[in-house]
Order: sequence, then C-alpha cells, then structure tokens
Amino acid sequence: MAVFAASAGIGDAVGEEKPVRLPPISREATPTPAPRRLTAGVNPATPVPNPAEVAHSKAGPWGELDYFTIYLEASTSMLKAMDFPTYESEWNFVDQTDEQLKKFFLSLNLPEPLQTALLDIGKWRHTDKVTTLMPTEGMILGLPPEARAAIYRTLAQWEENPFHHEPEVVAGGDVREWLSRANLPEEVVSTIEKTTYKRGRNTVFADTPLVLRMVSTEEDRLKIRKALSRTPSLSVSLRLTPDTDLAKITEYWGGPKRFKDITPFLESVANNPAASSIDIVHVLPATARRLLYTYPGTSSGKTGYFPDCHWTSLNFRNYEPLDRLADPTMATAYVLENYARATGPYKYADVLFFMDGNTGNAIHSCVYLADDIVFTKNGRSPMQPWVLMKLDDVLAYYSMYYTPQVACYRFKGE
Repeated sequence: MAVFAASAGIGDAVGEEKPVRLPPISREATPTPAPRRLTAGVNPATPVPNPAEVAHSKAGPWGELDYFTIYLEASTSMLKAMDFPTYESEWNFVDQTDEQLKKFFLSLNLPEPLQTALLDIGKWRHTDKVTTLMPTEGMILGLPPEARAAIYRTLAQWEENPFHHEPEVVAGGDVREWLSRANLPEEVVSTIEKTTYKRGRNTVFADTPLVLRMVSTEEDRLKIRKALSRTPSLSVSLRLTPDTDLAKITEYWGGPKRFKDITPFLESVANNPAASSIDIVHVLPATARRLLYTYPGTSSGKTGYFPDCHWTSLNFRNYEPLDRLADPTMATAYVLENYARATGPYKYADVLFFMDGNTGNAIHSCVYLADDIVFTKNGRSPMQPWVLMKLDDVLAYYSMYYTPQVACYRFKGE
C-alpha cells in the first residue's frame, strides 16, 4: 500500500472544504501497523452479509445494477514461481525483553499447561533483537480465541512475522463458504476454521505453515495455497430494458469526457428481447476493462515497481496505461497536474484516496464507479488481482492497519 508524505490537512474528512496540498507519492509499502505495547484484548466482531446473495443497487444515474461475490484464485504457475517463506510456525517478538514477554503471556489467562509451555525460556531463541518461539501444533490449536487474537495482533506489527503481518482475509467471514469447492481435506478446513481470529471487522487466518505441514506432497500444498489465495470480487451487471432511460445511462457510464461511445451497444442490448443485462466490464474504459479480474503478469514489474493502487487509479481513464505512474515521483506530478480535491457526492471516475487519520499519510486509492462500488487493486503484490468491491469493504480491509479517512480527487474540469 502506498504512502504519501504527511501534509497539513491531508487527513481531513470528506466534505470539509479546506485547501489541501497533495503530498508526494512514495512507493507502495507493506502495511505497517503502529507499534503497540504487548497487551491482551479482542476487537469487536461485525456481522458480514452472506456473499452468496445477489444485491441490487440503490436508484441512481448509473441505472439498475445487480451484483454478487465471486472468488479469484492465483494460478498454479504463479504460486510455483513465488518463493514461500517457511513451512515452520514462528512467533518473532522484536525488541522485547524476556521479562516483557513473560508478563505478556501471563496477562492472557492461558490454560496452565499451555502457559507453562510458552514460558519455557529454554526453548526461546534469541537472535540480535528478535526473540523467536516455535509453537507446536498442540500449542497453536490450544490457544483460546481471545489469546490467539491478542498474540497474533501483537505479532502483526513486525514484518518478521509475514503470515501475521498480512494474514489471509476470510472473504465473507465464513471459512467453509470461502473454501467451498476447493476440495481440501476436512482436517485442513476444520483447522483453518478453528484458528481464525478477528482483526477489526475482518475474519483472518495466519497459520498457513501449520496447515501446509498437514499434507505430505507439494501438489497438496499448492492446492492449499491456491485456495488460501482466494480474493473476493463483485460481479456486476447493468439491467437494460426497452424502458431504460438510455440517454441517462449513457451520460453516466460514458464518463464526463466520454471515455468511449457506448450508445450503440447499449441500444442494441436494450432492444434485444433475448438480453436483459450486460456485465459492467463492457462499459468501463479500455485499461480497466483489460485488467479487471486478472493478476499482474510477469512483465508487470519491468519498471522496477509492480502496479499498485495508485498506478491503477491514475491509469483508469487512460486508453493505454502510463508505465511512469508506477514511479512515485511521476505519479505525484501527474496528480498535481490533472486532479483537484473535490467535495460532495462521489462521481464516476473519481479517485478516492484513503488517508490515515493518525498520520495524515495516504495509504491507498481506488476509483469510484457507482453505488459505492469501486475499482481497486489492494496492494502492489502480484498475488493481488484487480477487483470490484464495495467501498466500505475496502475500508474494512485497510482498517486492519490504519485509521483511514477518504479524500476525493476529481479530474480537473469535470
């Protein structure tokens, strides 16, 4: 996720009409939670709608939209090409004394056998400023939910714990729905189900090495990794009938500067009795249409930067993507030249920057489409595809790491 340099007023809430200067864009960084003291506690859970339901948009100039959740998976070839950190379960505590760690574990009110195992300092490994614990399968599975959430949220603040730092988000909050049709062993699914925990509104999973050790072949490990890579996206369709106000629809989806003339296509569908809707991909600009539901290719990092959220947002309206927008300095100049801060209701093709309310840094951007549906790429990783999501769900994701507020930037002259 990209980070902007802090600037006065940059974290202002949407709707505040204060002059604001866009700070320089920097290379998209891995989410880094603010340092925290070792402390117990669990964030409250928030119910998540059933992802299998077909939802309908509010009334608006975009027309009538229907949408439901689909799941994208990384390809087997992509997974084979990526280095995997470790099949060992590790808990790495950085800059913590033995006394601090003992106090932390004692505060969790663990069952006595588990607490005794965790406090066995003779099994702790000290390297530089890192204290490493190698929890056994029994220790991991024996963690009470509250203790698991407290330990894993603490581990998340250090990049030395990659699986806790960026855990897998269980789309929809239901493990079995998320992994349906993945054909994984029941033992693996039930273990994932047992070891999930809450981070804000998200149900997450961080014990990937544990479940990979439960199978014996590389083929089975790839199957698990493929299932865990599942990323939700909305599949959105636009309803068209002979009674549809095509002029209004065309004005909205054609874009303020007419990305393309979609009138003939919409008219042909609306007047065809065999059709009642089209996938929204058909009315998006060329670059977004090519990228949606795909993963970055092997050549995507040729400029030294993999496409991230800002590259994605700023290239939305470009017929051919500008490679230079992967460079933070070039992206900053492009925004300053072409965009201005906007207030009021969001409009099609607005770029929404997520500002960290604590630091004022911009941590993400996405493109507003309609009915709070946005076009987004959540991170620079090649494992993150281009997807459609509800704005509130993107905010929930980034709330695991930051306190985001939304600032709207609109193409100048619109």
